[in-house]
Amino acid sequence: MNEENKPKSATIYDFANPGHKLDASWPILDVINEQTAVEFGALLAYKLQVALQCQRLSTKSTRYSDCLAELGSTCMVFELSLEPLKDTVWFCMDTSVIATIVDAYFGGDAVLIPVEEPRDLTRTEQRVVNHVIDALMRSLSTAWSTVMPINVKSIGSIDIGRLKNSSSDKVMVVGDLLLLLGSTELPCQIIYPYESLEPYEAKLRQEEVVPIAPIDQQFHSDMQGRLMHCEIDIRGVLSEMPITLGKLLELKSGDFIPLRDVQTVSFKTQNIPLFDARVGNSNGRVSASVSRWHLPVQN
Repeated sequence: MNEENKPKSATIYDFANPGHKLDASWPILDVINEQTAVEFGALLAYKLQVALQCQRLSTKSTRYSDCLAELGSTCMVFELSLEPLKDTVWFCMDTSVIATIVDAYFGGDAVLIPVEEPRDLTRTEQRVVNHVIDALMRSLSTAWSTVMPINVKSIGSIDIGRLKNSSSDKVMVVGDLLLLLGSTELPCQIIYPYESLEPYEAKLRQEEVVPIAPIDQQFHSDMQGRLMHCEIDIRGVLSEMPITLGKLLELKSGDFIPLRDVQTVSFKTQNIPLFDARVGNSNGRVSASVSRWHLPVQN
């Protein structure tokens, strides 16, 4: 029997999760996620007055069950509507990420400490979440405008347990983002159902990347030089001492309040931590020696 007459074997095809969906590439969606990340980080830094940036890591297609398996039990999932895209988009962020952002907002060290069990957010954490969602919505609207206008609306949060108990044969497109608070990395995700992107497949899969204006190196150099000469107010609390209202009212002219010696002081500008310094005396004046910077390291 020659090769032409040999019976051909059947090819396995998964109709529930076709391979072409999982192997899909989205060049323009990558650009959208990149622009979303840059604007999201800038808006959030402005709203919360913290030194924060955001980067896009990757965009991948995965099965619904695999997508949920990667989300921990303490992950918060927020639903967004991006009309005219059908279905809803998810924004996922762990509770520990919000707690770390809140810590940085109040001048803490912004160390990511994993949350072991699901818990309700405090009022302060909820206010920060509102800022996060608002910044994300504005960023998505701006980034998608390069492809088509969209109307972004917040629907609310979804219980992660309910999502994991449901079954679906959907394919999800996951955009991984990374928030940077100094050296602390805070992961989050934007997740699209494949079906919501499919009607715009031609636009999102075209190889022509949205052109980016070239950087004017002379302007960049001049701007950096001018910024280095800008004056900023630096404030630091050298010492604090609690006192009762009764003792305060008893004070007379000539009385003094003993202050505690403080070795390390955190200096800020507009409530943004800049550096820690050891405080002492130099030539009869109070002086500060920088011991640790809080600003992000420039590569």
